[in-house]
Amino acid sequence: MKPYLSIFAGLLVAGTSLQGEVVRILNNDFLSALRTEASRTHPSAVAGKQLATAAGHDVSAVRLWEDPMAGFGFTIANRMMRMDDGDVSIGIEQKLPKPGMFDAQLRKAEAMRRAATQNSRTPALAAGAEAARNAIELALADESISLQQSQITWLTAMVENARQMAADPMGSSSDGLRMETELAKEQQMLDAARRTRDGFAQKLNLTLGRPLDSPWPVLKLPTTPPPVPLAQAEIARIPHANPKVRAMKEMVGAANAETRMADRERLPEISVGVDTNIYASAGDVRSTMVGLKMTLPWFNDHSYRAKISAAKSRELSATQDVETMRREVATMVLSAVTEAANAAAQARAFSGEIHDKAQLTTRTIEAGWISSKAPLTDLLDSARTLFAIRLEQRRMIAMQLAALEELQTLVPDR
Repeated sequence: MKPYLSIFAGLLVAGTSLQGEVVRILNNDFLSALRTEASRTHPSAVAGKQLATAAGHDVSAVRLWEDPMAGFGFTIANRMMRMDDGDVSIGIEQKLPKPGMFDAQLRKAEAMRRAATQNSRTPALAAGAEAARNAIELALADESISLQQSQITWLTAMVENARQMAADPMGSSSDGLRMETELAKEQQMLDAARRTRDGFAQKLNLTLGRPLDSPWPVLKLPTTPPPVPLAQAEIARIPHANPKVRAMKEMVGAANAETRMADRERLPEISVGVDTNIYASAGDVRSTMVGLKMTLPWFNDHSYRAKISAAKSRELSATQDVETMRREVATMVLSAVTEAANAAAQARAFSGEIHDKAQLTTRTIEAGWISSKAPLTDLLDSARTLFAIRLEQRRMIAMQLAALEELQTLVPDR
């Protein structure tokens, strides 16, 4: 009789891959390349960049001088009067800029441009994070497939053991049938996992704007959880790193410029005009008049003051909105850091003593089953437990990477 097979030492190891397959580790360089590609090609990111470009053109559109106004008229009168006063009137009028108005309008446009630039980073970061999360899901699917392949290899060896044991007059044939049933179930689960993997690959290609059938190598999660940043340090970076908070700070500057504009609007508006009368038949200039026009804003002083007060209130409101957003982002940072820390702790636990004890238990029960001292149900239960522990360790690594990805969108490194 052939010796019984025991393969726990080599096959049920997280991350096992078939010989010859290209394997890519899901490290920061790989994820960074995916983020960059997604932020460059995703339509939401492109739309955000176009809005920032439009805001830049708005700055160039701010003008110091209003368009001049030209006038042209004919005199309807008797010949003598037209000869004396002229029969064609030509005039031009130009409004003079109000002091400080152009500077305030320019400061507002520049603040809006900076805000649009920061706002354009939000969809780019979101697209990059979506691509990274899809890659993490794809890597977890590959890890699951690898573990299931190892499980099938072990079950195949156990089926062979059961057949050899059934050949013994004292053996039972039911164990072999039970093992074959388990093997068939695991094969179905592996086939489903491969279909799921194909779906994740297509989802990642869709996010990156690639053809849906673009191939991906086997992706592998890090063996150990990466370090988790300190929550306090990340919260301190929010005012300088979070694009939403930075955009809202720029909106405070825009609101301040609007207050300045409202204050300048109550100044009188002065226009310079030149009117010339010409007798067209002779081509002579009969008269030229230069004049000034001025609005009288004092009649509506209460309206202008109300507009200034409203602008100041909006400025104060914008200032408080910045703090509100900072606190909201800080809450999300705390959640992301806590989730990443918990996932890292569980990943370390499942790869340490818990895993070692489960593996020792399974090996012991396997030896007992082979020597007919342990029932098959105990062997299958212990094997499932070991498989679940190894899969859970991989899942915790994926959860931590996803939490760190969320943190990256809240307080990006650049």
